[in-house]
Amino acid sequence: MRKLKSFIRNKKEIVTFNSVLLLLTISIAFLNKSALFFVCLAFCVLCFGYTVYDYIARFKFFPAGTEDTFSKFTVNALMDLPQPVLMIGSDDSTTWYNNAFSAIKEVAGIKSSQSVKGVFGGALCYSAIKSKVDGFTIKLGEKYYDIHSTGFISTGRSYVLTFWSDSTARHAAEKTLKMKNVVVGYAAVDNAADVASYLQEQYRSMIAKAYTELYSWVSGMNGIIREYDRDKYVIFVDEENFTPNISKKFDILDRIDTAVSGNSNRLTLSMGFVVMDGTLAEKEEGAHEALEYAFQRGGAQIIVKGRDGNVSFGGQNRASAKTTKIKSRVTADKLKTLIHESSNVIIMGHKNIDVDAIASACAVARLTVTLNKKVNIVINPDDSALESALPFFEGLSEYDNVFVDHVQGQELLSPKSLVVIVDASNPKIFESIDIYNNASTVAIIDHHVQTTEFDTTPTLQYIDPTASSASELMCEILEQAIPRSALNSSEAELLLAGILLDTQRFTRNTGVRTFGATMYLRTDNKMMLKARSLFKPSINEYLKLSSFRKNTIVFRDVVGISHFEEDNLPENRVIASMAAEDMLEINQVKASFALCTIGDDVHISGRSDGSYNVAKVLEYLNGGGRFEAAATVMKATTVKSAMEKLREAIDVCWNDKFTIGGNI
Repeated sequence: MRKLKSFIRNKKEIVTFNSVLLLLTISIAFLNKSALFFVCLAFCVLCFGYTVYDYIARFKFFPAGTEDTFSKFTVNALMDLPQPVLMIGSDDSTTWYNNAFSAIKEVAGIKSSQSVKGVFGGALCYSAIKSKVDGFTIKLGEKYYDIHSTGFISTGRSYVLTFWSDSTARHAAEKTLKMKNVVVGYAAVDNAADVASYLQEQYRSMIAKAYTELYSWVSGMNGIIREYDRDKYVIFVDEENFTPNISKKFDILDRIDTAVSGNSNRLTLSMGFVVMDGTLAEKEEGAHEALEYAFQRGGAQIIVKGRDGNVSFGGQNRASAKTTKIKSRVTADKLKTLIHESSNVIIMGHKNIDVDAIASACAVARLTVTLNKKVNIVINPDDSALESALPFFEGLSEYDNVFVDHVQGQELLSPKSLVVIVDASNPKIFESIDIYNNASTVAIIDHHVQTTEFDTTPTLQYIDPTASSASELMCEILEQAIPRSALNSSEAELLLAGILLDTQRFTRNTGVRTFGATMYLRTDNKMMLKARSLFKPSINEYLKLSSFRKNTIVFRDVVGISHFEEDNLPENRVIASMAAEDMLEINQVKASFALCTIGDDVHISGRSDGSYNVAKVLEYLNGGGRFEAAATVMKATTVKSAMEKLREAIDVCWNDKFTIGGNI
């Protein structure tokens, strides 16, 4: 068979064969052998047809007589090409390679017809190469090679021809350029006003000590630091000198903390850095955003905005409460302007809404109604918190058609609508992410630590983690925007309930601002009793709390952990937060975490007595919140698995010097 194929491929033999066959057919025709004649005629037609097809398919692009010459020239040229070339078949076998490829010592073990499935992690497999249409890069020893390919079919079999280019010099240049990339940063004293008011004489001395440590740190990286405003600095340093600080977890924070120790009102710094490619103007803007992000997370920390996202360091210190009302007044003025310029206002809080979110949403609604604008509040009618809150609005005609679901809210959205989001700053937990994404103008008012950056900066952004609750923030805004008489008693009672919820009846996270907001509401004993009535547990909740208590353990001597998995009802979320608060009453427990099942997910509520940053722990589990209160949801998992990951997160924070106890 092989000889026959070779015979047919030879043009001279083909001509001779076809001529003999034609003469034989004619001779048979003269002999009047009709049956044999038709057989020979058919065979003759078949051979002539194949000859024509073979000529067109094989020689139409080449002048006669040049095919063999061209094929030999191509093979010889590829063989002597200084660029390595490797041909691989569709069965992942090495079909052919040139001299330059065989000269690469790292691939000397690759032989002809050898499978490449186990070579370089399968990077040279036929399917892997075909899928990388733009080429790819591999490292062999100290060298890098860029690999590009082209595919073809021969004798019914598929092949890929790979061309290797030595890119070692380019990679070295890129690495050098990256290491010399300028990192831009901002540093600022984040509690200057608070420290200066208590320690006027020592303040400048503390600033000098902090700056000495900061200057020494930057100088040690061969960087530049300059003070551009009072207690504010700009920093420039090469990336190769800056990067080691990440593995050291920026011990500069500890050095500064040690330098200014000895006072209960300790001076703290926040910093924001940008490790990215781009212009200096882009880096400067990014560094400023990183510093603002550090402030919003409570200060006393460093935010590094990298190529793959943000990384935070520090955060051991609880944010200092701000007593100034300047920002509240500015926010109130801007919010009133946005309401005036809008066609209507749509308000929403977070999913699984609570009393604080409902109350602060109603406060924005009251401001909107006072300014004679149409307002709606987007809710999930199935949220359990609404059962106890909605009775507050009975008899109030202004709220007859205010509450809508997310579908109706989307229909009410127009290009001039203002969307106000309260008690949440993470888009993932907004009541309706679609309304947020489609809105042209957005205002966000929240008291939680911001855990993610916004893709589009909101028109108004008032995020203050030092406030006890969103209700407290809205009380401050209303105080600057409308007279107290415009607020009816039901709204005031609901706002008080929101403050009670997030301060645990004034036992956690309270300050001058909290009691100032309560004074604004003109609280009396009757109002307090009605607000507290929202938090009485039902008999079912009471029994579930007993189960939480029965399943409580103490981890690392000071962290209480409990769980409930007897059912997976939505109400478990609220009971878990109550259980977490309950564990703080245990002697020596400084922080607590309560886990419960909701559907197929596990919800975790975290609480702290103020000496441990539970938000930092739950950020490792894609959650967040405030220093003393945080939460997260772990999708499609079990309580056992969630418990293991929670302990890992606690250990990570523990090792990151998030120690418990004292003024950390």
